[in-house]
Amino acid sequence: MNSIFLRLYGGLLLALCFIGAITYGAVELVNSYRSDLYREKMARGTFFLMAEGYQRYEAGDRDRWSQVLSKLFSAEITLKSREELALGYRENLHLEDGLVVMRLNDDEGYADILFQIPDEDAYINTRMTKVSEQQARATAVLILNHLSHFQESEWAPALADLQHQFGYPLTLVQRDDVSLDGEQEQRLNRREVVIALDDSTRRDSSIRIYAPVAQTGKLLVIGPLSLFDQFPIELLLIAGATSLLAVALATYLQVSPLQRRLKQLDNAVSQLGSGDLGAYANIEGNDAIGQVAATFNGMTAHIRRLIESQREMTRAVSHELRTPVARLRFGLEMLADIESAELRREKLNAMDLDIEQLDQLIDEILTYARLEQGTPNIEFQPVVIGELCEQLRDELETIRDETVITVINPYPTLEVEAEERYLHRVLQNLVTNALRYAKARIVMRVEESEDLVVIHVDDDGPGIPEHERERVFKPFARLDKSRHRASGGYGLGLSIVKRIVDWHGGEIRVEESPEGGARFTVSLPKSQQGQHVLGRMSG
Repeated sequence: MNSIFLRLYGGLLLALCFIGAITYGAVELVNSYRSDLYREKMARGTFFLMAEGYQRYEAGDRDRWSQVLSKLFSAEITLKSREELALGYRENLHLEDGLVVMRLNDDEGYADILFQIPDEDAYINTRMTKVSEQQARATAVLILNHLSHFQESEWAPALADLQHQFGYPLTLVQRDDVSLDGEQEQRLNRREVVIALDDSTRRDSSIRIYAPVAQTGKLLVIGPLSLFDQFPIELLLIAGATSLLAVALATYLQVSPLQRRLKQLDNAVSQLGSGDLGAYANIEGNDAIGQVAATFNGMTAHIRRLIESQREMTRAVSHELRTPVARLRFGLEMLADIESAELRREKLNAMDLDIEQLDQLIDEILTYARLEQGTPNIEFQPVVIGELCEQLRDELETIRDETVITVINPYPTLEVEAEERYLHRVLQNLVTNALRYAKARIVMRVEESEDLVVIHVDDDGPGIPEHERERVFKPFARLDKSRHRASGGYGLGLSIVKRIVDWHGGEIRVEESPEGGARFTVSLPKSQQGQHVLGRMSG
């Protein structure tokens, strides 16, 4: 499965199926719990009235009340003790709190209902298979029986007090305030209990129970009793399927552009793999793919630059080596014909100088090649820049001749995070380069600018023409005839400087010096925090 969309969608599908299974089980569990609460809430008031009836009878007469209730509800209703029922811990807690306990038997299709008579070790017990209209009417009869023990003027507060035991409203209304159909009116006239459905077309439909209160013109209204609203599994399945399609569409819309961009990147990589160094991933954006594409483009540019640099170096090395090698060959041929010992010694000394030049050239070439291979392991440490400048001035004392090297540093304690060995090489190459062309004076100036340390190396030599200033940092670059081997340069020193400065996240530029010659300016960040040396490779 190579398609990103299919892989993501497959993973999402499995996740959704897993979530759907968990959701289904959770819905079933919640529905079961809500159903138990609903049944217990509906039955509590009825069983409270049953218990109240038992409390009105003496122990020997309670069987008569049990018979009345059994006939009224069309179910056997008895009294049992705690030992006979074998109550559990949770059941005990519920019963002591005045709640109804239902023991459901889904396999047999019935429920054993238990209710404790307050302050007695006696429990009402009955088994019901279904909720019927007769049971609803029986509840109305029990409420009317309860009111019969009060004066008519006390009915309202008595009903309000009884309301606390019921999970649905109990009210007394005038018969004329109730609108029923003809058949229901006739049943009320016959003093029958009427059960009416409010509106069967509504999802939240409910029922009301109307019971006439004898010779008062009033009706006892029980309800509305909301039917148990079980969360439909079908709706869950439809929602799941819709969600799956929505996720699929969203995944496709999100992944499709990513897949196209990855395809472009893959084509560019394949192009590079086939040897085309001009490969370019034309992908924009700041996301991960855009960053990978930018890194790839930077890598290909770096490869092209390295290859071009190697080609330039090969050509330059061939050119640089040709002259001293030719002189050595010519000198060796002449040695055979020189008889004078003094002339032979002079020729050998000249050949030794050529060999020394070759050795220096090879050392510079190896250094530059090593630096071009990539960024070394640089250990940044605080370096006091003024001390390094003064140290370098002292080291060059023996080769400066009549040239005066001056260090101007108004910041004796100014530090910069750098690799001291490489920073020393930078300043050494710049000052040595200045010594070749300075007339009498070289100045090293240290400045501070915001988060930067700036070092100027000025000389009073001929300077560098403006149109040539960018080229001085290219390997083996010579600007004019004055820059020849006699001056000791091979055109690699400034290239090495440029590379090291790049590693430190700095900048080097050349301009006209206040001293009249050339000014080389190195700007380095004081801190390397947040810097990434691989990102500082110059192009």
